[in-house]
Amino acid sequence: MRPAAAREDLAQKTGERVARAYGMTQLPIDPFAIAAAEQIEISALPAGEGGVSGVFLMSGLQAAILYRASPRHPGFERFSVAHELGHYFIEGHPEMILSGGGRHESRAGFRGTRSAVEVEADHFAAALLMPPPAVQAVLARAPIGLEAVRRLKAEAIVSMTAAAIACARHAAHPMAIIVSRGQAVDYAFLSPGFRRLGRLIFPRKGDPLPAGATASFNLDAAKVRKAATATGHCRIGDWFDIDRDIDLDEEIIGLGRSGRTLTVLSSEDLPAEDLFGSEPPGSDQPWSPRFR
Repeated sequence: MRPAAAREDLAQKTGERVARAYGMTQLPIDPFAIAAAEQIEISALPAGEGGVSGVFLMSGLQAAILYRASPRHPGFERFSVAHELGHYFIEGHPEMILSGGGRHESRAGFRGTRSAVEVEADHFAAALLMPPPAVQAVLARAPIGLEAVRRLKAEAIVSMTAAAIACARHAAHPMAIIVSRGQAVDYAFLSPGFRRLGRLIFPRKGDPLPAGATASFNLDAAKVRKAATATGHCRIGDWFDIDRDIDLDEEIIGLGRSGRTLTVLSSEDLPAEDLFGSEPPGSDQPWSPRFR
């Protein structure tokens, strides 16, 4: 296993362990309560802290979190606090932050190349807010595809993107999520079952979208901003370089002011029992996904 993947796996397991340690097995998980139990002071960021989504502060054994207050987007608030908790709980993070003066700033999304500690904290936050057993319980009751993502988003109180990645990670049926902007792919994330459909060549960042429902949807920026939805059908070969002929449902939703679109590819006709098996941690990511 590559070192980065091992660290991301450690961060995920740490997030799951913390949720269990506090007896938080039902959604939604409360990161504010965990911080309070650890005697970590939480405050909203001052208005002048532009571009910063959260700050983790340490002085000796004392810790504090500043987060971006966004009452209209509680999923963003909760993920930001959970992310900063990652810097408290993940092995090596407190020491790194103390050695750098005791202040660490986090920024949502990608701005150039993200540091390893930021990626690890994102993985911790996703696992803390959406522990695998809780996600699997939601998926067991939900239809395959975008509706499952919406239900997890509502029950876990997270962003649509974070819910989509968690659904793909834990789905029993094949599921692929693709985030795009305009006519280009931003990133993709495939479930283990989807990968087992064959040897896939991933759509990469910057690749053009195939002609079809998503490309047509993205031509209307107003639909993206208003979180409109659309549905269509595609062949697996439209999106992936694979020598198989499989029909897929293509479900689309705009992601608002970010200007991005989420596409969920799935099919109820592909049996779940063909999908199970072990994969090494980190093998489900063509590159680090954007959770927020």
